[in-house]
Amino acid sequence: MRGVEKALEEAKRRADLNHYLYINERAVDELELLRRSGRCGALCGVALAVKDNIEVAGMPTTNGAPYMKKMSDRTAPVVKTLLSEGAVVVGKTNMHELALGATNVNPHFGPAKNPHDPGRITGGSSGGSAGAVAVGAADLGIGTDTGGSVRIPAALCGVVGYKPPYGKIPTEGVLPLAQSLDHVGFLARTVKELVDVLSAVGWAPRGLQRPKRFRFAVLLGISEPTRYVEKAFWRAVAALESIGGERDEEFLNAARYSAARAALLLSEAAANYYGYLRSMGSQMGRDVATLLSAGAALPAVAYIVARRVKEEATAYFNSLFKKYDVVVTPTTATEAPRIEEVENVAVRPKLLAYTELFNLTGHPAISVPAPVSGLPVGLQIAAADEEVLLSIASAYEEEALLR
Repeated sequence: MRGVEKALEEAKRRADLNHYLYINERAVDELELLRRSGRCGALCGVALAVKDNIEVAGMPTTNGAPYMKKMSDRTAPVVKTLLSEGAVVVGKTNMHELALGATNVNPHFGPAKNPHDPGRITGGSSGGSAGAVAVGAADLGIGTDTGGSVRIPAALCGVVGYKPPYGKIPTEGVLPLAQSLDHVGFLARTVKELVDVLSAVGWAPRGLQRPKRFRFAVLLGISEPTRYVEKAFWRAVAALESIGGERDEEFLNAARYSAARAALLLSEAAANYYGYLRSMGSQMGRDVATLLSAGAALPAVAYIVARRVKEEATAYFNSLFKKYDVVVTPTTATEAPRIEEVENVAVRPKLLAYTELFNLTGHPAISVPAPVSGLPVGLQIAAADEEVLLSIASAYEEEALLR
């Protein structure tokens, strides 16, 4: 890991990429104080990039919206736990307005730019955290994931994005979007670095054992990936097979699950931000205002049916995980779109189709880079068991790096 001083330097050097909305100029002094006082623990000097819907005392929080800006007087438990072991916040990161989007093209603060091609998106809504990790301006990014908002930017920026199981990481001090789907998640350059950090605070198992044999299913029929993504995905599948994976294929028509996730998201988001929609709707980005208005117009029956479908989806995947250790998909159905293309109505489902399933079910899921020589592509792995998931992701990473 690069540490606070180098991360801070890189954050300033790559300010053109617009990953940070606020930089903590005191970060190096805070680390030195921890060292002098003997309070620097297992994560001493780990540099944190915190999405700007997560509160850190003494730093501004905007939720990606200037009309919500405030100075925070509390620190979210997820951040506080990492700080207690000597990690330091480098800054607050750019995000999609209200976290209600998958592109991180923010009309108020500008788009977070992809480090592999600044003309393309990072993906969202945790795009600033993913970009900061990708360029070395943070060791660990903290984000939120309601439909893929950690895994999508991880895939498009070429880093690792992990969504733990629903409810594992506390969401206090995190501005909500849709409480039945919201997860706190993490971004790191490698699975190894991710596990090293999370295990230091008890959020991941230590001493992962490399699997000798495991069964996995490729989920087909969910979305049509681009040819570029498809080629990278099957190379990743070959890497899984080479570490002992026995492959099968399962066809899934996910349209019903996607509609349920959307109904839950829009209904709950509208309930959370209805007051802002009424008073600040003219200041909101068009996409966010449109989605909130759609959520406000949904009948109660749509929400109730969606809750039932959520239970149905969870039961389906629980049964699938009795047959397979993990299931895999591409993380996104497209490589990073160009910034000017994001208003195309086809972009949003191409980004969300695979990831949103596991917000609906709450199962842990991770995006790891697929073997490519151009724009990054993500492999999504999901499981019922975190230790199994992280063990296979770690073994895959070692194999994929050789390809």
